[in-house]
This record gives sequence, C-alpha cells and structure tokens, in this order.
Amino acid sequence: MMTTNMVPSQEPPHLIAAKDVMPIMKQVIKEQSDTWNHVAAANDPASVTFDTAIRPLINVDNETQGRIAVIAMLRYASPDQLAREASDAAIGLLRQWDSERVARKDFYHLLQAVQEKAEEVHFEDAKFLRSNIQQFTRGGHGRLDQDQVTVYLNRRNQIDELRQQYNRNYRNDDGGIWLSLDELEGVPAEDLARFLSRQHYTEVSTKDKAFVRFTRADVNAVLQYATTPSSRKKVYVADERKVPENVDLFKQVINLRDENARLLGYESHAAFRLEARVAKTTTWVNSFLDELEDVLLRKGREEMTSLLELRKKDFPQDNDSMPPWDYDYYNRLLQEQIDVKHGQISEYFPLDYSVSAMLDLFASCLQLRFVPLTADQKKHTVWHDDIQVWAVWDDREATKDEFVGYLYTDLLIRPNKHQGSQNVNLQCGYLRPDGNRVYPATILMCAFPRPTTTGCALLKHSEIVSLFHELGHGMHDLVSRTRTVLVHGHRMPPDFFEVPSVMLENWCWMEDELRHMSCHYTGLNPELLDDWRRKNPGHPDPPEKISDELLGPLVRSRNVNRAALWLLRQLAFARFDMAVHSPATHEECLDLDIAGIFNDTMERLRLLPNPDAGDRGHPQSNFHHMVSGMDAGYYSYLCAAVFAADIFHHNFEESPRSQERWERYRRGILEFGGSRDEMEMVEEFLGHRPSTEYLFSNLQAQNR
Repeated sequence: MMTTNMVPSQEPPHLIAAKDVMPIMKQVIKEQSDTWNHVAAANDPASVTFDTAIRPLINVDNETQGRIAVIAMLRYASPDQLAREASDAAIGLLRQWDSERVARKDFYHLLQAVQEKAEEVHFEDAKFLRSNIQQFTRGGHGRLDQDQVTVYLNRRNQIDELRQQYNRNYRNDDGGIWLSLDELEGVPAEDLARFLSRQHYTEVSTKDKAFVRFTRADVNAVLQYATTPSSRKKVYVADERKVPENVDLFKQVINLRDENARLLGYESHAAFRLEARVAKTTTWVNSFLDELEDVLLRKGREEMTSLLELRKKDFPQDNDSMPPWDYDYYNRLLQEQIDVKHGQISEYFPLDYSVSAMLDLFASCLQLRFVPLTADQKKHTVWHDDIQVWAVWDDREATKDEFVGYLYTDLLIRPNKHQGSQNVNLQCGYLRPDGNRVYPATILMCAFPRPTTTGCALLKHSEIVSLFHELGHGMHDLVSRTRTVLVHGHRMPPDFFEVPSVMLENWCWMEDELRHMSCHYTGLNPELLDDWRRKNPGHPDPPEKISDELLGPLVRSRNVNRAALWLLRQLAFARFDMAVHSPATHEECLDLDIAGIFNDTMERLRLLPNPDAGDRGHPQSNFHHMVSGMDAGYYSYLCAAVFAADIFHHNFEESPRSQERWERYRRGILEFGGSRDEMEMVEEFLGHRPSTEYLFSNLQAQNR
C-alpha cells in the first residue's frame, strides 16, 4: 500500500442519514416505476425492440442500485437504531414495489414480445432480459390466473416480512450465560478478560462471574478451552436455545415457501429454487451429496476414531461417545499433540497488520494498489469510527493508474451489528450510456472481538481464514468488469459465488504466506512491548516474524483429523436444508419436526450423538443462511469446495504467486462476474468439466 496524489474518478458512496432513508427509497422507486410505466405506454408487442423497451430498464436498474445498497447496508451495521429501522422499512417498501411490478401482466407480455424478436444483443443484455422474464414466470405469469398471481405474490411478501423479522431478531440478540471463574478454567486470558468486562450487564452481584455472549468467538472459546466438561455442555445447550422467537418464524417460512412452490406447479421449494441455479434439479443435488457422503463418511469415521481415543483417556466408560459439546475441545487437544500453539500463533496476527499484509498479497498477485483515504476524505462515507476505506487502483502495465473502486473494512464487533463475517456491496460497477464506467465499492464486514489484555485485536488462525475468505469476495467485487449491475461481481447463483473465496483459503495454509502476514503485536508500538515485558519478566523479546517452530505444526495440522469431519459438517447442513425444503407433500411439510430432523442429521453425518431430550435446543432459530438467500442452496459450499480444489490444482498449486496465472484467473473468471453461464465459464477455464477428483485426492493426502 502507498499514498498517492491521484484523485479517484468518482467519490465514495455517501452515507444516508436516518431521516433521508425513506425519501431516497421513495425516489428510487419512483424512478423505477416511472421507467417501467413509460416503457409499457410507449411500446406495443408488435413494434417493440430491445432498445425501446429493455435498454431503459437496464439503465434505471444501474442508476438506482447504489442508493439501494447503501440503504440496505444500514440494517447490518449502523450504530443508529433509527437508521436500522428506516433501512428495514425502506427495504420493505422496495419489496412491495417489486411485487407490484411483477404482478403486471402488461410488463410480462412486453418482455415476451422482445424475447420473441430474438434480436442480436450483447450477452449481458440478453441475460438481463432472460432474468426479468424469469422473475415474471416465477411470479406466476404463464402458469396462474391473475387472482392466483396476486395470492402468490402476497404470500411471497409475507415470507419476506417473516425473514426480515427473523434476521432482525438474530442481529439484535445480545443473550448469553453467566459462568463462575472456576467454570471457565482453561479459557485463554484474552477471552476471559472480555467475559469479565461485562459485569455491568446486570444489577445483580456478579463477583467472580463472567458473561459469555452467544457469539461465535465467545462460544468457541469455551467449547475449545474450558477444562470442565459441564461448562462446555452448559454453554453449548444454552447457545442452541438462543433466539427462541425465531422457531415459529422459521416454521412459517418453510410452510409458506412450500405452499407457494406447489401453487406454481413445482414439486417442492427446493425444485423451485434450483431451477435458477447451476445445479438445476434436486436430483442433481442429491446425487452430488450422495457421492460426497460415501467418501466423507468413511474418512470421517477414521478421523473421529482419533478423537474418541483421546476422549477415552478422560472418560474411559464412554468408549464410543463424543457429545457435541466435547468435539471442539478434543479437536484442539489433538492439534496440540502435534504442537500447534494457537495462543502463541495469534500473537503474530494483530488484526490491522494482517489486513494490510493481505492487501499486499492481492496488490502483488492481482497487480492492484490500495491507497487509504484520509479522515477528511472518508468523513461523509463511514458509519462508525472503526471503518477504514481504501481507493483501489490498477497497477498492470497496460492499464496502470486506472481507478478500480473502493474497499471498506468494518471488522470489530459492536451492539446490533451483523454477528458473522460477510462481504457487503455498496455500489456495483457498470457502464453508463455515454460509455463512462461507474466503479464498485465493497465492504469487508466481520465481528471480531475487541482487544482487551493486549491492547490490540489478535486473530486466531480460523479467523485469518475467515477474513481472507471474505476479502476474496471483496476482490471479486472490485475487479469485476460488467456492463450491468445485475451480474456484477458475485451477483450469481450461490452454487458458484463461493468458489473464488473458498479457493483462496489455500493461501492461509502456506508457510510463506502466513509468515508474510505475521508480525508480533509488540512490534506495533513501544507501549505494547513494554507491557509484554512487564508480564513476561526475564524472557527475550518475541521475534518480529512468526517462527518455523510455530508455523510448521499449524500447517501440518490441516492434514490431521480435520478435513473430512469439517466437510461432513457442511454436508449435514446441506442435507438438512434439502430435507426441510423438499418434503413429498405439503401435508408432510406441515408435520415436519424441524429440530428433530436437524439433530438426527447431525448424528448421522457429523458422527455426534443426539443430546438427551432435556439438553436439546432449536438450532433452526439461528440458522440464518436458510432465511438469507441460501435456502435450498447450502450444498453450494460443497460445490465450491469441489470447484475450488480443481481450479487451485490446475492454475495455482505449482506457482501460487504467479502474476501470469492470476491474470489468467482475473480475466477468465473474476472479471465476468455473473454475466456468463458459470459451468461453461469454469469448463473453458479448466479445459474440462469440474470433478470431485481433486477434492477427494486432497482428502487422501490429508489423512495419511
């Protein structure tokens, strides 16, 4: 990264104040509705052309997307409750307009007429037309009468409102559990300090107690490190029972989805969703999962045997039992047996430095330049003081100094912010009618714990992988070069949009790359070093870069007892997803025991026994993927693992830093965004159809 006097060709997106959210959304809807109404009034099916009907629709879609994206972002990240509420209300208004649009039979007939003309147009323009026709046919046109279309769309709006409430409950949940310090024995000091900092959460005396929140960082710290089995169980069970108000919402969503799919003539909601994806059919998905299951279960049982042998030392009477709350603990112990020291390793990955080092990697490989914005430059575009923003420039010889877009980072946890890691688009790239380009803006949004004992946020290796994964989505968003916002970046079916990021996770297991990303936190400023010396008297100062002694076991641990069991976890989620979204009849859907299906699937595929009846929860209440666009789509993570293994093997494995190979990947995959048929694009890039061969060969290597 470097500073530069070059001025970007467009300003970063401006933040929208709470009071302006609804007026701006109403203006967006007016622009869209005026355009659609004008197109319908000015054209008739006999004389309509692509340019008179579809071109204006493309233009208004392009021109309004950025304002919609900024408004939508506020519900995930704004510290202002009024802004979050306004964002939710505005998105609801947009959905209402979308239903009104899709209900219009005259719009549908006009789109059909353009399609029947079969004019020669750019492939992105053709995809825009196909996508819009599909929206209308999947809204009931050509299948239902007008009254049924209204019923269908009203029910779809009801589903969206339930999904919105579910996600609002999930985002706003601040629950947790109080534990004594004795119960938290073994938990690392950094995590314990975070738990203890919350003693003000209650007026009741909390001396010698700490509050563990139901966040992944807190729960994982207890499940992995607490030496008291009952503490692990207590946290696991409580976490599985969080957000109880979502149980009924989830059930309603499943039932209404099934009802709507059958109204359209589909055999299930899964069949409805898959029609528009790479997989196309439930038969393909189930066959794909069957193929994986045969191999993964065999390998997974081998891996589980190692964990059971380790647990047997503590519980000799439980020969073949691994309660779900013990899995993470013994998995960590197994890694420590090969000398993986996660606590010491995290000291070499302070958050800000790690982000900078990751950007350096992309700067080298993708030939980009990241220039941080000053406080004055970003004052109208950030929603919290935590936010960092970079202007991104092209550094390739042929296109040197061309502007690429903006990258934002919002990485630390705070109240009412999205709890996981995600990439959020603020502006898609596209071409204006005059040929000038609008450039993308994208957010790397995570919820890492705030620093406590060390004075700076430190990343565990799993968090490095997560951060790099989401940054991969961000790079896809930035370097995509599409004409329309519809297919920009990772706006594509979920079967494929995870592929680039999953493939990039390989770099987080390379010793050279991890060493490059590392810097002991005490090297960041003298105060941190002085504090470390006070806590470690008589010890030499830590080296700046992580040692081979720490790195070697970590990298080798990828090959020890983690590959198949991790993939089986993904497989279990995918099977659960397909089970609840493809019952044989609607009556069967109404009678689904959703928690029972979840627990039974986990037992069969994760090889973890069901908790006793009194210890079971309702995990569907916080399975937000199922109400956030991944319904009948969780198999996509396994698809991504297969495609990513193939792409990495054929393009990067021998030379992971080759600019020539990265350029080929950039031009052959990333720049197209979702504009091309994904399977055709990958086959063209690889020279063959993607195969499970390379994922399975990795499993063989990782279990030797």
